[in-house]
Amino acid sequence: MAFDASRFVVADVWAYRVRDDSRSERVQIQAVTPKKNSARIDIVFLDDPNQRVENIPASRLRVPWDEVSSYDELMANWQHVDDLALDDVEQRCVYQVYELLIPEQIAEAEWSPVRDATTVRDRAGLEAIIGKPLGEILDNVAWFASDETTVTMSPAGTLLVAEAACRANSNQILEKILEEEKALRHKCKNGAERRNPLTGEQESTSPEYEYWWYRRWEKPTHELLRQWCGHRAVTAHERLIAAEAENERLDILLQRAIDALAGAADGEMLAKVLAEEHERDRITVYTVRPVVDRPLHPSEIPVREVPVRRRWPR
Repeated sequence: MAFDASRFVVADVWAYRVRDDSRSERVQIQAVTPKKNSARIDIVFLDDPNQRVENIPASRLRVPWDEVSSYDELMANWQHVDDLALDDVEQRCVYQVYELLIPEQIAEAEWSPVRDATTVRDRAGLEAIIGKPLGEILDNVAWFASDETTVTMSPAGTLLVAEAACRANSNQILEKILEEEKALRHKCKNGAERRNPLTGEQESTSPEYEYWWYRRWEKPTHELLRQWCGHRAVTAHERLIAAEAENERLDILLQRAIDALAGAADGEMLAKVLAEEHERDRITVYTVRPVVDRPLHPSEIPVREVPVRRRWPR
């Protein structure tokens, strides 16, 4: 969105803040110098006994002075939720979870005025993702309501939302971690190509550098995400992957045995029987699921004849 300098009119009175957490000061615009993507503005501080004049960037003029009360109330709410600074690993985890599981139209992690605070726009949608009422999180963190539908919570609440989303959608998170670790294993053995942040060009990195990067960033991130998923979810997911891999290994081994048996003398018939039985009795997600059938009519029940010894009368 292009910068609009026309909203700053000479002689208008605005609220000025040198920082987000500073108090609002009453200033009057004396001159406006438009730039390509901004503007420089000459202002005079009306409540200063010396009528101090400064040249400032337009971003420091927040709202017209007649709107300062509502603006100060909003900024006080933002300061109320500024209760926690996330470390680098926590931030990486939060933004990965939000990117994978939580659309921006439902909730979004903010960068300003409070970094890592979360604005919730669709409460019902977020509750469906995290698998619990949002009130359980709001009861334990600082928050405020911007309007009837929008809620903003502190960075502490952001952590709780990310953890709850991981618990409720552990398979998606754990599958993503495994995919990343496969790629990282390749990089740590062979090196990789990375873009140089200074030159913007692709450069080759050594396996030693990739392993350092993995230990510094990726491993702590993956371990925290696994922790958020919960021990039970991690164990079940790993057991499932191991069981599928073992099933595939045995399937290949049995096929090799059947092929060898089919080529042996007098083994063709046995190989055919084993191949048919292997395919017919295969265990899948559909065969392990309990099937509820209707009761059989007596006419449908198969009759079994059991021979018994005839007892002659004495």
